Amino acid sequence: MSILQRTLRTFVLAAAAMAGQLGYADSGYHPFSEPMNFDPDWQFFAPVQLQDLEDLTARQRAPHGFYVTYDRVYTAMSRPENQNASYTMDSTWGNRWDFGWMSKQESGWAFSYQQVMGPNVYNGWEQLRLDGVNDDDENDLTDPYFPTVFGNDPYTLQRTRDLLHSVNVGDFTSFEANKTWRLEPYRYGGMLEPLIGLRYAKFIDTARDDVYSIFDVTDPTDPTSITGQGEILLNDLVWSRNDMILGQIGFRYFKNWRRFTWSSDFKVFAGHTFQTQETTRLITTTTYDGVPPGIGDPPTFDGDHLGTSFSSRKNNETPVGFDLRTEGAFKATKWVDLRMGFQMIYFGQGIWRGSTLSSQGRQFETNQQLVMPGLTFGFAINR
Repeated sequence: MSILQRTLRTFVLAAAAMAGQLGYADSGYHPFSEPMNFDPDWQFFAPVQLQDLEDLTARQRAPHGFYVTYDRVYTAMSRPENQNASYTMDSTWGNRWDFGWMSKQESGWAFSYQQVMGPNVYNGWEQLRLDGVNDDDENDLTDPYFPTVFGNDPYTLQRTRDLLHSVNVGDFTSFEANKTWRLEPYRYGGMLEPLIGLRYAKFIDTARDDVYSIFDVTDPTDPTSITGQGEILLNDLVWSRNDMILGQIGFRYFKNWRRFTWSSDFKVFAGHTFQTQETTRLITTTTYDGVPPGIGDPPTFDGDHLGTSFSSRKNNETPVGFDLRTEGAFKATKWVDLRMGFQMIYFGQGIWRGSTLSSQGRQFETNQQLVMPGLTFGFAINR
């Protein structure tokens, strides 16, 4: 073998040995040599190596860069104060997204969006109408009062009115943007992130009350002569909206222990509420011949909305409250955590929750409280 051949063979063996060593890293063995494959920052679902986590200091383990979390929120909502039932709560579901980033210089931005659709709690019942059930032609598809038309119950085949009385109907939305800083770790590894920011919150309350009544129909030429009967359906609907611009200050404290991360967030906010309220009263009148009208007889007139009204008003208040979160996360993979926790949003004042004109309490209570405690379940990426 020539000197040139021996030199080439030595170079190839040395290069192979170096490549084999590059396949190892502090975080374990990586079988691929391409940089995008063995860089641990790109291996979202790589298994957790507990020994490496325990060797890192609190500052080294604290995440940097972009993060995102999603939580399913199971929360309760207090009832309106104007019904004298604010200590009673009704449950509902919502969603919460947190996202942002933390730079290597230990400062960043944190954003949060949350929406709670509900609760939608009503008391309801069916009111049998004056003409009852269409016994004679209930199987006649050509009959205009066949029980499948609007106003008929599809199960009992009776002409009924569905009446509702709202108990607790709400819709909450919140978006916040915060500037954050990360301080030096405490002695036992806890880290504090102060924050200051803005929050926009919207709360819509809906109040509804339906009332059904009957009356006698008289002859226009002789008021003492009763020619039939009629029914009135009164629908009162009050829609109260609170648009809140809030400044807030607070902190996030977290501590890592083995595969777990324990964290608490606390924010205090105050600001201004722009309030609007819209009130609708819908009156539907139906009349029949005869006293009482015959079962299944069609009405002489149906759908008179005379007397329907609409009004609106506005107001301003100063809401004050806090947002408290406590969470525990389990590191399932290198980047993904499974988490659960507790959240409580509290507005001590500044919320307008309406009531109808008939039987739902004081309508102009514009400075009510709103309490929403609940549990959260979700996941986090690089948080």
